[in-house]
Amino acid sequence: MRKTTRSIFFLALAVVVLGAAVYAELVRERDLAPQPVTALDPARVTRLEIRCQSCTARVFERVDGSWRMRKPYAAAANPEAVARLLAVVNAPVRTRATMAGYVAAKLGLDPPQITVVADATRIDIGGEDPIDHDRYVRVGDQLLRVPDRFSARLLEAPESELLDPKAAR
Repeated sequence: MRKTTRSIFFLALAVVVLGAAVYAELVRERDLAPQPVTALDPARVTRLEIRCQSCTARVFERVDGSWRMRKPYAAAANPEAVARLLAVVNAPVRTRATMAGYVAAKLGLDPPQITVVADATRIDIGGEDPIDHDRYVRVGDQLLRVPDRFSARLLEAPESELLDPKAAR
């Protein structure tokens, strides 16, 4: 084997090894990334319901690709407002645990302060963690702590979520 051929072979081998190392690091980083509250794809959700103790319940449905508010008003919904509401289904989770061993009432989950139902998935949102100011969230039998970047949006007035706020009159 000539010297140049041998050099090209070792350089190609080094490139393959480095490529494999980069790929392995990308996989590792993806596995370490925060997992979302649910596996739902917001683009595929067709029904969204928001119920809370201190706000007006709202129901949205996707009809022919457009969002419509069904309750409390029957009008076209602002798609950007609905997208902000749907952000809760993909919110990053800081910690996960099972509800066993926790008192739901102490976490603000019995009754929940806010309930979001996206298609058939129910997400109960409770009180705030006093240290990190995360929200306690229950999905099924899982207890999650989620950075609170969505609760204010869930408590907004229904009129702010309409495409034409005059439709509420």
